[in-house]
Amino acid sequence: MSVFSLSNSASALQMITNDYQNAQTIYSQIQATAQKSQAERWKIQNDTQTKIFEIQQETTVNRAKVQDKMFNKWNEYIKS
Repeated sequence: MSVFSLSNSASALQMITNDYQNAQTIYSQIQATAQKSQAERWKIQNDTQTKIFEIQQETTVNRAKVQDKMFNKWNEYIKS
């Protein structure tokens, strides 16, 4: 093998190593971005579910109050 071949092989190996390291860096960045996005989606979903629950609770309480109020008015009407 000639010195020129060894030099080419060494530079080719260095290029492959650099490409691999760059690919690993890009993959790590993509992974970090994906994890951040997943955490944001989970927070949005959690906030949405909490708000839905609060609205349902409020609606249930208001409905019961309205029913009680109507019952009391009807009861007053019957008693008078």
